[in-house]
Amino acid sequence: MNSSTFTTATADQSDKARQLIELGLAMDPEARSETLARLIAGSVHGGADTALCRFAGAGELRPEAALTELNSLRVPFEQEAWVDALGRYILATAGDRS
Repeated sequence: MNSSTFTTATADQSDKARQLIELGLAMDPEARSETLARLIAGSVHGGADTALCRFAGAGELRPEAALTELNSLRVPFEQEAWVDALGRYILATAGDRS
């Protein structure tokens, strides 16, 4: 696979993720679905060694670290609703765990 094929595949995956997130939020505005929350986390995380990346990949949610990371994220305007929904999911889940 050459680099242009990889770039195209990555762009296709990003477009698909965006579509799934938008559809998921339209169906579930409160983002109560772990699958949707993990998809959002995977789309906005700040790097491989972050709380959101671990949640996206392995389902390991550390609420305090994830919320700290969310608070420092800079995302395009179109993704602000994603961050809000993910934050609501994390807060709701953290409440369930205590």
